[in-house]
Amino acid sequence: MKKYSRENLKAIQAIVQEKTGAVIVSDRKTAGYKIGQWALAACGLLCCVIFCAFAYAKFSDLNGDDAGFASVYQGDGRFEIVIINVSDKELKLQDKVKIMQWSTGEEVEGDSEKIRMSGLTIAPHSKGVVSIDISEGYNVGAMEKNLGEKDWYYFVLTNNNFAFGQDWMCSFNFEIEQTEDVMDRFADSMEQRAGRQKAEDKQYGTGELINPDWNWPTVSRDVSGLYGKQENGTYLDHVNIVGTAGDEVYAVADGVVLEAAFESTSGNFIVVDLGEGVTVKYGHLKEIKVSEGEEIKQGQVIATLGQTGMATGPNLLFAVSINGDEVNPFVE
Repeated sequence: MKKYSRENLKAIQAIVQEKTGAVIVSDRKTAGYKIGQWALAACGLLCCVIFCAFAYAKFSDLNGDDAGFASVYQGDGRFEIVIINVSDKELKLQDKVKIMQWSTGEEVEGDSEKIRMSGLTIAPHSKGVVSIDISEGYNVGAMEKNLGEKDWYYFVLTNNNFAFGQDWMCSFNFEIEQTEDVMDRFADSMEQRAGRQKAEDKQYGTGELINPDWNWPTVSRDVSGLYGKQENGTYLDHVNIVGTAGDEVYAVADGVVLEAAFESTSGNFIVVDLGEGVTVKYGHLKEIKVSEGEEIKQGQVIATLGQTGMATGPNLLFAVSINGDEVNPFVE
């Protein structure tokens, strides 16, 4: 059978279109066209790789363990954010910030373009204070009035326009404090972190819970902070189990939730009564999934692991108390 020429095909297409109104489009493409397509695809892939490499190099300088953030309310919509940069790199924040509400997980209504910020650069291995004034863009009185007892707001700060995952969360309320007091308290917390890092470097292992019938409380078994006196002289009344933000946190045993709330040091936390005078505390949580008075079962998912309060990285604060006295959660 003879092959149709390009002119024959065009004539047939014209007849069919005239008789039926249907338009026939040939999908035949020349070899040169296909090669051009492949070349464009390869070029696009190469550009993507180069861009990702550039983004990683530019925005991966600091991670959650390299800097700590704590807020101090000054009144009239003005805040000071205490930042301790423990890395070898300079931290340069952008003059952009988001204000979120914990209970809704949504951005607070207001005009973020009217937020005024200063002091955005923190030198390596140093402390600094970033000033944030939200008074012109937000109804501070309404925010304070609408804040429930077990709710709070938090700033999301960035050095990369909220891209590539390098943002920092800093919770706040409207209780006025002295910046110096918060900085001293926060510095102590960072020193404890340094002590926990030394403990981790010495490879203490995962630890063994004091009650062999308990479940391990989270997915990770990597312990970054041990109970007791640290090498830097500070004292830790709990253990810290490092992990990934969003990891599930499990009830170690059956019990009743005594408290589910927030505090500046432990962040989101849960206290559970296990009976016979034993209580356990889970802190630095990202999300709490139980409420006060609720009966929970061993192995139940009660929260997700986070970096709230004065945590310098995603981890679970795990504390045990017997008859009101803190004890080592691990077998000594």
